[in-house]
Amino acid sequence: YLNGNRVNTVEAIWAMDPKEVDDDKYAAFYKYIAHAYDDPLDCLHYRADAPLEIRALFYIPSFHSEKYGMGRMEPGVSLYSRKVLIEAKSPDILPDWLRFVKGVVDSEDLPLAISREKPQDSALIAKLRKALTRKIVNHLTTMARKQPDKYKDEFYREYSFFLKEGVCQDYEFQEPLSKLLRFETSKTKPGELSSLDEYLSRCPPEQKDI
Repeated sequence: YLNGNRVNTVEAIWAMDPKEVDDDKYAAFYKYIAHAYDDPLDCLHYRADAPLEIRALFYIPSFHSEKYGMGRMEPGVSLYSRKVLIEAKSPDILPDWLRFVKGVVDSEDLPLAISREKPQDSALIAKLRKALTRKIVNHLTTMARKQPDKYKDEFYREYSFFLKEGVCQDYEFQEPLSKLLRFETSKTKPGELSSLDEYLSRCPPEQKDI
């Protein structure tokens, strides 16, 4: 507060019940943390109590800057504990191939003075990273299944490079990520994309190779 007026009017909406947050609040918070002028392509508001207490809000921007030759993006997710900032744009809480994701992660299980040098803190961060990565991969899998046009036309055409990077680098999530890849095939129209499962379903029984 300054002279009785609230200076920072941005709420910690990641800690709120998703039912209490409308689209306008989500969009305004995204523009604030991402320094963006457009609305995000997608949003994931995530709450969990096990294996860790997590309050997270993730955004997928409508585009990424790397394709314009602006250099490799920095991590876009900040880490909090009890609404207190621990590390802005933390490189540890999501794998590098998810560097296009913007947002906030808050966990009361993390100490305010967390240190990568402490084995117990390092283990906590690794556990958090695994849970968050799985949630984002599951979210993309759901989008691909329930909103295939949005997934292929908006998300995949913009971010396919990052998924392919993840398949090559992230062995733990290699299988679910491979199911998110899409390809042009000789059986589809130019520019039309199919998943590996869709391709295999069209193969004759005698075909052994892809």
